[in-house]
Order: sequence, then structure tokens, then C-alpha cells
Amino acid sequence: DCSVQIRKVRLRPRTDEERRQAAEREERRKSKIALAESIESYLATDFQSEIREVAVDDTEVSIRGAVSSSERGFTSWRLREVLPHESLSETNAEYSIPIESPSNFHLHLPRAAESRDRLYSAWRIEGTTDGARWRPVSARRYPDTISLTAHRGAHPRPLPGNQKGLGGIDPRAPLDELSELGVTAITINLVLNRFLSETPGRGREPIAVTGPEVYFDPSAFQYYDRVIDFARRHSIVVSAIVLIPQSKNANRRSPLIHPDSDGGIYTMPDLTSKRGSRIYAFVMQRIADRYADPSRSPGAITNWIAHNEVDFHTVWTNMGQQPRSVYIETYYRSLRIIASAARRRNPHARVFVSLTHHWTVPDDGLWRRLSPRETLDSIQRYSRLEGDFPWGVAYHPYPQSLFAKDAWHDAKAKEDLETPLITIQNIDVLVQFLDSPKMHDKSGKIRPVLLSEQGYHSASYSDEDQASQAGSLWYAMKRIRDKSWIESFHYHRWIDH
Repeated sequence: DCSVQIRKVRLRPRTDEERRQAAEREERRKSKIALAESIESYLATDFQSEIREVAVDDTEVSIRGAVSSSERGFTSWRLREVLPHESLSETNAEYSIPIESPSNFHLHLPRAAESRDRLYSAWRIEGTTDGARWRPVSARRYPDTISLTAHRGAHPRPLPGNQKGLGGIDPRAPLDELSELGVTAITINLVLNRFLSETPGRGREPIAVTGPEVYFDPSAFQYYDRVIDFARRHSIVVSAIVLIPQSKNANRRSPLIHPDSDGGIYTMPDLTSKRGSRIYAFVMQRIADRYADPSRSPGAITNWIAHNEVDFHTVWTNMGQQPRSVYIETYYRSLRIIASAARRRNPHARVFVSLTHHWTVPDDGLWRRLSPRETLDSIQRYSRLEGDFPWGVAYHPYPQSLFAKDAWHDAKAKEDLETPLITIQNIDVLVQFLDSPKMHDKSGKIRPVLLSEQGYHSASYSDEDQASQAGSLWYAMKRIRDKSWIESFHYHRWIDH
């Protein structure tokens, strides 16, 4: 505790500029609250009309659906293409197609439209009575199936030979140690900013967007090729953590950074503009295309972890202060872009939701934290409503304190779904939640889990401290070894951190 003494305090009224700024902040806050309410209303709506299937192949998008007889009060209907940067509140209908037979329609559209790939688009049905005001009458729908020529002969999804994984893998380190340790899974930090340049150069590819020129720089592949190809040659499964570092120079922000980002280590991608979302999809697509085939050099990325610890987003995936439902809906669109980019060449690619060891986090109205339980529940609701896709959970079950000497004294790790934390001590709570029918994928299976980051602290290099650290690792591996739904336990990290 400390005492602070302040003398001769003088107060003054706010200036006109300060009042103007405060009014603008309040208007932005009201707008965000209104958007959050519209998202929550959408998720609660029982739509009677539906798009039943969206199928994508090499050349076209096939869309089947039907308008319910209860919606026949409208005089016209249209199929609205929803672009990746458009949130649920968007009313602009830049791209729409008339529906001539609303009771049961089946439309075939070219996959390429202008300079965009409709693989990344979603679709919804809208109706009107006057030709001017259109109202959504169905949920948004993303691709259900992606069947491409590139998928023929694809190898099955590789699974690690055991649960022993490591994080913090650096291509400059002695990779042979991975084999010596019996490691069968690794995580790598996939830093997207490395692949962009503002200037042309040898091998750089211009990205077709409006605004300042931006180029994809393939030279960044050199950094990752050594690790990923080593993993291919030694049957090690690679999980890539998709990261966008915060800019240190406010005047030269990467076009990947979300415009509302106001701090933190990493940020949410810019999914507010056509330019930002196209750059993001382009970069993800080029990376995923290169690392699609586990049978040949330079190897494959099997699992794509979407950003880092999104429930603690102010630090680890920042997009400024946002209501929970606004943040989750944006994150969900990022998941969809990653999933579609990865599945262009690899039909078995899967995207994972990254979360800390927290579980139930009350909403304090300050827009600083998410609840991991609420996040997973929301992603599942979107997935069921808008077309299921292959996703899983990348959980970080650290001890209650990251500086704990052992892994089995977590007082806040309760054995029920209302627990504030899920650590390795009560990891069974996670499977209890994920193995409920409401959380299963469309085939009725539990979604796969990566324990993609956790570790145990040693205060010193004394024999006693290192024995305690080793004991915690033994305890953790014993807790998960009979749980087949946990594909990997990625110890953080390979070297001291």
C-alpha cells in the first residue's frame, strides 16, 4: 500500500475540443452497443427460410435454398452475397442475384467474380415489398463443401504419433533435438507481416486492392521452410499460430492491422474494409498453398491456430474496446477466412480457437475480456446456423499462477462447468463441455483439442526446483494420456522463457 498527497488542486471546465471528443466517443460506444444488440438478435432468430447448402468447386459456387411460405408476403427475393469484411449489420447490397423460384431454388454462380474469389463469401436470402427496402429472411451461409481438383489423392489428415509436443520452435535452433526427445507435434509462430512489402522487388507479387500499393513477399518463406520440411521428414505434425504484430510506428501501420486496434502485442486482422480483408485472405491463401502437402517438400501445416488467446484480447489479439458479441463475430469471420484459405489445397486442414486457462469470466461492461466458455458456445452457434466447418480448440491450461512450483494446487480449478479456470488439474471439465451434443460437429463427433501452450515454472536451476518442474510435467502427461480427443500437449517452451 502507499499514500499519495496532492496539494493545490485546481479544476477547470473541459474545453470545446474535449467536449467534442467526449461526444464522439459516446457516439462510437452507442454504435457498438447497437451492433452488439443486432448480432445477439440475429443469433436468437428462428429463421424459417434457409440456404440449405453452399458447395464450391474449381469453377462455380452451387447454392440450394428455399423461402418459407410464411415469408410469401414479399413481392421479390434475392440472394445476397456477403463479403468477408461485411458484418451482420451491413445493409449494402453491392452483389445480389434475383431468386425467380423462391419455393425451391438452385443457383449456379461462377466462382470468380471480378477480382474476388467467392470461396470466401457467405450468402443469405433477402425479401422486399417495394423494391427499395430489403430484409434478411435467412441466416448467412458459408461454404459447406469445398471439392477441388487439388484435393484428389490428398493424404489423410496426419495425426501425431503421441501427445508429446513443443512450442517456441525456432529454425535457428538444433532441430535434431526434436527427434531425440520423441516430439511428434510442434507449434510455430506464423507472423503475417513478414510477407508484406510496400515496395516492388524481385519475386514480389502485387496484391490487387485499391489504395496504396502492397506486395506479397515470398522471401519470408525461407524462415519457415527449414522447420516445416524437417517436420515432414520426421513425421512431426505442424500447427501454425497466425499472428499479426502490433505496429511500433503509428504512422506506418501494416494494412493487416484492425483499424480499432489500440495496443497489445498482436492484433485482429482488418476485417472492416474490402482492402483489409482481401490482403488478409491473399496472404493466408499464398501461405496455405505452399504448405499444403505433407508428402513433399517443403511440407505441410495441418492445424491453423487463429491468433493468440483471444479471450485476453486487449493484449494478445487487440481490436480496441468492443462488446463481446462484436469481437466474437469478427473473430469468427477470421476463422472462416483461415479455414477457406487452408482448404483450397488441403481438404484436411483445420482451424483452432486459441484460449487461455480462464473459463467463466463475468462481463463487467468494460469490454476488456471474453469468457472462453461463452466464446466457444458462440462459435458453435455460428457454425450450426451458418454451415459447419472443421474447427477445434487450442487451449492453454497453465496452472492458476504461471509461477506456480507445481501443477496440482490450483484452488480455483473446480470440477464443474462453472469453474473460473480450467487447468491441467481439472482438464476433464473441458471434455465434459465439448462432449455434450450441442457442441459436437455435424457428424456428431467431439471437436479435436490441442493443448497448444502451457508450461511449469522453476524459480532457479536448483535440483529441487527442477525436480518439481519435471514432476509437474509428469503429472500433466499422466492426466491426458488416456484422452484421445487431446491430440497434442505442446510444452512451452523448448528453451527457457
